[in-house]
Amino acid sequence: MSDDKLKLGVMMHLHGDPEGAIRKVADLRLPSCQLGWPPNLSVEEGLEVKRLADDHGVEITTLWAALPGIAVWDFIEGPITIGLVPEDWRALRVQALEQAARCAAEMGVASITTHCGFIP
Repeated sequence: MSDDKLKLGVMMHLHGDPEGAIRKVADLRLPSCQLGWPPNLSVEEGLEVKRLADDHGVEITTLWAALPGIAVWDFIEGPITIGLVPEDWRALRVQALEQAARCAAEMGVASITTHCGFIP
């Protein structure tokens, strides 16, 4: 059996105040978070968020990559608007995922996460 322990964390979004968001996680005394990642944030911005997380003792376990374009989070329009399924948004969304992957790699975050969409 491994000595690895499950880390309790929270999903958090930057909402224009990265330090405030990281501080909320630290104030809850949670060791980790999934970071909601707006489309097309720069590597430099990512490195600053990583520095803030390190300063507050919070591990970013994944970047939850939000995708550009229209997404309706329901079971009626969701299947045709969410993830990589809509052809009109696919190329732009793949570019956003590639940018999130670059940021994650530079930040030392092991994964990115997203909603791939409803697979027919």
